[in-house]
This record gives sequence, C-alpha cells and structure tokens, in this order.
Amino acid sequence: MLLTEHSGRTEAFTTNGEARQLTYLTRTDPFTGNVAKISEERARRTLGISVELQVNPVENCVFCDYEKHTPKERIVHDCGAVSVPNLYPWEKYDWITIYPPFSQHKMLLSDLYFDDLERMMESSFDLATKCSRDPEVISFMDFTNWGVFAGASQQHPHSQRKSITRVPSPSLHNELVNCQNLREQHGQNPFDILEREERADGRRIIYDDGIFIVSNFAPSCPDEILVFPKEDISHIMQTNESDRKRIIQPVLGIFQGLFFCRGITNLNIAVHMAPFSQMDEARKYYRWHMHIYPRRARLPVDRAGAEMGFDTSVIDTLPEITSEALRAWYQEGPREDMVAKASDGCPNPGLLEEFQKHLRNRS
Repeated sequence: MLLTEHSGRTEAFTTNGEARQLTYLTRTDPFTGNVAKISEERARRTLGISVELQVNPVENCVFCDYEKHTPKERIVHDCGAVSVPNLYPWEKYDWITIYPPFSQHKMLLSDLYFDDLERMMESSFDLATKCSRDPEVISFMDFTNWGVFAGASQQHPHSQRKSITRVPSPSLHNELVNCQNLREQHGQNPFDILEREERADGRRIIYDDGIFIVSNFAPSCPDEILVFPKEDISHIMQTNESDRKRIIQPVLGIFQGLFFCRGITNLNIAVHMAPFSQMDEARKYYRWHMHIYPRRARLPVDRAGAEMGFDTSVIDTLPEITSEALRAWYQEGPREDMVAKASDGCPNPGLLEEFQKHLRNRS
C-alpha cells in the first residue's frame, strides 16, 4: 500500500471542566514525503467562510500595457499568451507569461474558461521546448500565482517559467528518487498504483475520466488538489496539441469548484515534470502532474511554525471533505446549496451573487 494512515490519540486534557482526548491522523505523501497531521475534530468543524471579492483592477497595469513596460525580447505564442523576460531574473531563462485580455483583468477564479487553461499549456510547451535546446539547462520550472495572497507582485493573471541549471530543484529531485524507488519495490509506475488505491478507497476522487483529479491524501495545505494524466507522460514535450487540450480541459471545474464551494480566491499552481535527460526513462516511474495549492487570505496563515520549522503540514481540512464538494460540482453541476457558507450557516452572500452571475453566463 502506498497510502497508509496512522491514527493516534492525544494526551488527555481538561477544558471547561470536561476531560477530553482527541484523535489525530498522520499521513505521508508517497511521492514527495510530505507529512500531514490532521486533527479529525478540528477538520470536521463547520467554519463560516469569509472571502474578499471586492478586488479592484489596478490602474495603469504594466502587463496590460506590456509593449511599453516589459523588455522587448518577448515570445508571442500562437495561443495568444505573451512571455516576457523577468525584470528580476534568478535563472538563465526567466519568463513571465501573461494572458489576454490585455485591456482588463480576470479577477476571480470563476472568470476562468477553457481557453485560459489551454493558453497555460501551450505557452508552457513552447518555453519547455526552447529550454530543452540549451545544454546548460537540466530541467524546466512552471508555476502560476493567482491572487494577492498567492505571492504575485502583479495583479494581472500570469505564470512564471524558468530554466533550472547546474543544481536540480531539491523537492523535484526527492520526488523523482522516491518514485524510482517505488517502481523498483512494486514493479509498476507508482502513479498507476496511486490511481488504483484511490479508486478502491473512493473518498478523495474528484474526476476519473481520461485524467485523474484527486484531493491529495497527505496535503501540504488545506484543499490541495493533484492532477495527472493516465498515460505514461513524464514531460509536456511528450504531448501533442490534442493531448494537452484533453489533459487540461477537465481541470476547469476545479478552479470554479474551489471558488464557489470552498471560498478559495488565491492559489498557486505548480507543474512538475521530469528533467530533460531523464524524461524518456521516467515514463516508467513518473508523470507530468499538477499541484493546485489554495492560499488563505485570512489567519491562521497556511505556513506557520510547524511548517517552517519542522517541515510538517498541520491541516485543518480533511481531503475527503474537499473532494466531496468538488466531486458534486463535476457530477451534478453547479448547485446553489453547495456554495460555501458564511458564519450564520447561510451561503456566503458575495459568493452567492457571483454564483448567480456564473449560472447566467453558462446559459
């Protein structure tokens, strides 16, 4: 079994005259080694979600007016995205990929549509291909920031794409080594094993048709989502345009579901793929995959002392609760009763207003 869970009991304590002893779970991600500690009672609390939806577009956005404010060595992708050199680079190739429309911003996750995700994939393919031609580059880094609490310095939706030279990313290297070891132990691609075990359990699966979307068993942050294709694809360069469209189109519902059902307004998207020199061999033990990391726009912050000091993720949301809400979005479609609740137990008014706009736009 790749997915093992250990249940423990806290030392007894007394509060308000009542003796208590609580159950906690320890889960380890078999690929990354991430350790997640989940308090079952804490994770099952019903929390009133407060989200900040009144985000106004900045005036004189430098990415809207990229021709004036960004370096001229740009790459204009056939898909409509534009990659510009980062003004503050820390790698040999360091691009910011910005997405149309350039006269306005898509401010909320509910504004995303299929063509936005396809542009993310196509521009990633173009830049990875360019990096692969340079013998100094060993691999390719691809991540996207969405929202003011996701670490982005610019409000306009954009991705950051960079080469990796000389020294590999420690997290990616460890993930690859773990997957190689699992392949040797089990004689199968560990992503196939994960898919089979998750399907047998059933509680964390969100989407299972062509690609696999699942709430991460041992998340590094609340509501983390894992996405990967079912084919042995270890790198985006092993795909064609039809593959990329088929892989990314089902992911749209995740962003809309997180927004409406979980009140998520800020997130990071990290895409992992094998190093160039290993990508053919890595088909046996690795997959191109996407981690979606929601970020909190409120306290407590999502990375605090335990995460920083001990590299242990303390999670207050059961992955099974996240998947239940998002699975309903895929299977039953948008439902008003699934909109995230405010502290009074009623659907959050701001989200409900956006939800009704979303339904009108779909019809």
